Parts: sequence; C-alpha cells; structure tokens
Amino acid sequence: MLDVDQALGIVLSQCRALPAGEVALADAVFRTLAKPITTDIDQPPFDRSLMDGYAVGAADTQNAPVTLQVVGQIAAGDTLERELKSGQAIQINTGAPIPCGADAVVRVELTRLDEGNGTVTILEPAKPGQFITPRGEYKKAGEVVLPAASLLTPVNIGVCASAGAAEVAVYRQPRVAVVVTGSELVDIGERPSGGQIRNSNQYLLESLIRSVHCEPVVHAVVKDERTAISDAIARAVNCDVICITGGVSMGAFDFVPEVLLALEATVHFHKISIKPGRPTLFATLSDGQLVFALPGNPVSALVGFRLLVAPALAALQGRHDVPRLLRAVLCGTLPAEGPRRAYYPASLRIDDNGGYVAHLLSWHGSGDALGMAGAQALIARPPGSPPAKAGEAVEFIPLE
Repeated sequence: MLDVDQALGIVLSQCRALPAGEVALADAVFRTLAKPITTDIDQPPFDRSLMDGYAVGAADTQNAPVTLQVVGQIAAGDTLERELKSGQAIQINTGAPIPCGADAVVRVELTRLDEGNGTVTILEPAKPGQFITPRGEYKKAGEVVLPAASLLTPVNIGVCASAGAAEVAVYRQPRVAVVVTGSELVDIGERPSGGQIRNSNQYLLESLIRSVHCEPVVHAVVKDERTAISDAIARAVNCDVICITGGVSMGAFDFVPEVLLALEATVHFHKISIKPGRPTLFATLSDGQLVFALPGNPVSALVGFRLLVAPALAALQGRHDVPRLLRAVLCGTLPAEGPRRAYYPASLRIDDNGGYVAHLLSWHGSGDALGMAGAQALIARPPGSPPAKAGEAVEFIPLE
C-alpha cells in the first residue's frame, strides 16, 4: 500500500487550478488570488507624522529647551501650503503630512504650550527624521503587496483596499458534491432503531468543505445498492470534486469501487497505509472530476479529508497547502504502532514556555463520532513507533 505522502503526491498531480475571474473586493473574502496585487501609489503617499506633537526643524531644537513660534495646525487629511521657517513650529496630529521645511516631530509630551503667546517650548533636542515615516517607505508605487496564490483573509482584504484594488482576480471556488452511502443511515432528527445509526458524516463533510472555503453540494443519502450509487455519482458530475463516504471497503455491500470502474473512472489508488482510513480511494472521472471515496467511520472520514481532500481543494484554488507536522508534548499514553501510520484525535493547549501540549482524547476507534469532541489536531505516529508516555514529544497536524 502507498504511504500517505505518496498518496498525496498522486492526488496533487491530478489537480489543476480552476479558471479565474475578476470579482469585487467585497465579494472576495477567502478566495485565492490568481494575480498579484500591486499598490497604485507610494505607501505612505507622503511624509507622515507618527505622533501627535509639533513639526519642527531639528536644527532649531539642538539647544533645548527652546521656544518656537506656533504658526499653524495640521490634522490628518489636511495640507498646509506655507513653508515652515527657522524658529517656527506647527502643531501636528498622527497621520498628518509633514509640512515643507520640517524634518522632525516632537511628541506633545516633550513640549510645553503657551497659548497666550502662541509659542511652544521644546524640552528635548530632536533628531532629523524623528517620528516621520517617509513617503514610499512601506511600498513604492507598482510594488507587489500580495503575491498570487494568497488567500484573501480579512486582513489581506484590508491590504488590497489600501493598495487601491477595487476588483481582484481570483480562482473559482470548487463545488464539492457530498455523497453519503449506507442503508443503515437515518437523518439526525430521527431516533435510530434496530441496526440504524444517524447520518453524521453528511454534516461533518459539509462543515469541513465550508471550513476550507469551498461550496458543498449535498446529495440525499444513498442506499448500498449499485444502481443507487451509480445514479448519485451521475448526478454529482456537475461538481468539481465528488466526496463519497462509505461503501469503499471489502464488505459484501461495499459497491463504490466497482461502480467507479463501471463508470470508466481511473482509480489511482485504493487503500493507503494509514490507521484509521486504510480503504480510502482516489479516482478521476473522464471529464476530470476528482473523486474521493472515504471510509464511512467518522474519524476515518475526518482523517482522509484533512490529509488528502483539503490539500486538493487548495490546489484547485491555486494554493499549495499540504498538512504540516508540528511538535507537542504528549498528555496521555500511546501504544506501539504497527506497519501503518496512525492518527489520534487530540486537543491542544499552550504551556508556560509557549509550546504545544497535545491531550489525547478518550475515543474508542474510528467509529466513535462522539470521541472527536474538542479535537483540534491529529497526533501523527510513524509506522513502528514505540509506545509513548506522558511528557514525550509527538508530532501533530492541526485540524484548523
């Protein structure tokens, strides 16, 4: 069987960024840039005051304390046409443009104003350039402020706005069909009876897809019948990705693999060397849609989505966003591992030294949906790992 890195490499080799188009900046949050953003003006566009105080010529303050004549006031958004002369000062606010003839700003706390005489006493010498941000210090006009493939988080939306980008070129967000199989499944509003269980995977996958900024298209639960599964896949081909859960293992009613073959899909792999989630399948349809068939157990579906589906959805939007391993101190104990890479749901906290502590959750295997409560990470254990005790270092993949 493939290891997870080999499997991910195969998945990403089949991913091509979706078409891009221009959208209004206000509609672009959590979209991915197809083209870099450049600023249309110098940033800042003028020499700007960093403090409330007085704009002065630094040379006039070298023998401080000195008294200067106050000849005006300038606020943010104002301009002052007059030139500052020797022996003069201008009251200035944070963000206001530096008037001609001034080369320093003295903080208001280091001055003493005499309103009656219209003077200000500067209590300490100023240095040239003090509390002034020169024009273009952040970026020059035409320079890139956000490269292509950047995710337009709210912070990056603000960057685009500052650069004058009223419209941005972004990749189309993938549409992801959710096909849940299982004759035993009932809706979450129903009380299961006999051998029935609630359909939690639909809501898990729909939420996971939204969390990576894609559009889920949920289909009705499909019974474990060849024709029903085939029809569901046919209805889902208007999406870019089809995410199936259940029916993918080796049981008598696990029809998904043979249905895909009957539909002339190219199956790139079926089974990977992980625990949980070994039966995971990846295929492509003739029109290029990606198909992920994940095991029906909820934790297996979560693991498969995080390791394979989420990176593929990022790649379809022009981003390289593969799971990264971080280190934490283990709280709990872990058994020795067999030949497969193993993943365990865990919660996280930050210790007094700023490092991560991973608390192993009390769960009972891949079918225990309730055992995922509070999961923020997957502890990742290489094949053949020895038992791990509390206080030892482990690696984990963040879930968020």
